[in-house]
Amino acid sequence: MKLLIVLLLLKICSINTVPSDGPQFPPTFRPWRTISPGHLQSFGNQRSPDGPVRPYIDRYLHPVDFWEYHVKHKLPLVYRNAINRSPAIKLWDDEYLLKNYGNLDVLVEKKVENRSYSPRRMVLKAFLNQYKKEDIYVVTVLPDAMRPEVQIVPSVLCGTFKTYLQETNLWIGSGGTSSIIHFDADHNIHCMVHGRKSPGSGSGYSKINVNKVDMNLYPLLKRVPWTYATLRAGDCIYIPGGYIHQVKSYKRSISVTTLFSPTKTFNSSGCENLTLKYTPMSEAPIHWTYKEGDHTIDLGYRNLVIVRKDILKLFGLVAKGKAKITKEMFMKYGARELCEDWQRPPLEVFEKYFDPDGNGYFTQEDIEQLPIASLKEIVRAIENPAGPLKAAERIDWNQVLADRQALEKMEEEELRRRQERGEDEDEEDEDDDRREESDDDSEGEDDNDGQRDLQNEYDRKQQHKHEEL
Repeated sequence: MKLLIVLLLLKICSINTVPSDGPQFPPTFRPWRTISPGHLQSFGNQRSPDGPVRPYIDRYLHPVDFWEYHVKHKLPLVYRNAINRSPAIKLWDDEYLLKNYGNLDVLVEKKVENRSYSPRRMVLKAFLNQYKKEDIYVVTVLPDAMRPEVQIVPSVLCGTFKTYLQETNLWIGSGGTSSIIHFDADHNIHCMVHGRKSPGSGSGYSKINVNKVDMNLYPLLKRVPWTYATLRAGDCIYIPGGYIHQVKSYKRSISVTTLFSPTKTFNSSGCENLTLKYTPMSEAPIHWTYKEGDHTIDLGYRNLVIVRKDILKLFGLVAKGKAKITKEMFMKYGARELCEDWQRPPLEVFEKYFDPDGNGYFTQEDIEQLPIASLKEIVRAIENPAGPLKAAERIDWNQVLADRQALEKMEEEELRRRQERGEDEDEEDEDDDRREESDDDSEGEDDNDGQRDLQNEYDRKQQHKHEEL
């Protein structure tokens, strides 16, 4: 395992100079005789670094080379001066952001990252008027209106990379922000627009206090190798998915990240004639975006290509060789397999997105042809929103709960009918058709207690959420 620490810098400095706007990084390692090195000091003082992350100055790797030399092997890199041509580099001071984008909604978190803290939702104007005095910073989906002013790194603009572009995020802080030690599920290209940042290499996370590491609790930390990178305005760093890292920032900083999903292989289709030209983020086919007026800020949702594959797997599991899944099959088996914590009524999702023609069923071909907009709505129905919804558009938890109760009633009625008919799935003289039907019913009966336990847990969760709203 190797860690990475990333610093975000306020001023555009020479790569070899020590910036005047913050502490030296990496810190000078000082071995201690009596206690473990770096005890009760900030993360990075526990041993000397192995060196800096490999830089590429004033050039990009072609996507095929990017895959072959870095992504395939999960090796970070730094692009120096990667997005210097972006208008945002010169334009995005507070006055400009307030005037042009102050009405956009953003998600806000605490400066020292706390995974138990729920993001707040506010307009950017309110944040800009508060962030220099309060313990908050923005981490949100980059609004569509701002995307034309930031360049995307062209190393991801063809082949598998382009297909799996997940989302772009905006980060704004007044300085003094420090992430926990963590890793992200997706690959991440983090670019500085304003400021100074320092990433160390880590969506799991550690409870280590990064500002005051207790070496009595974590004595093995002194054996962990780590590398570092310092980013200034215009620089970008690639952090592989699953790579453990920590990020520190000093004074005011703005950065933009591009997330793309990890894959085991790379298909270079469309890469043959790619030119590594200037491309604004607004021209990249990003899955999850945010425009003014959207009722959710879609931060952290799953990749839509993967979601479609998961639904196809579910079809095979539920259909059991049949050509279609009926509404009854979906409500009895599919709804539970797809999600145990629905954000919207599952019957509504079936009728609106899986069966918009009202046939009472859907096929594998229907799933393969689901529009992107429908896939997004399905994901929103089965996953919690990252931030609060607008007050007028909150989820009707009563309706969600009513649908789940209707599903339970349907299962109980099916069980009662079977018992009245005196069915016995173990009778050896049943014909093949009856045995297949009985086996299907047996699954429902065997699962009944487990389903009821899940339902009771679901009811408690939804009642709690409803009370909160």
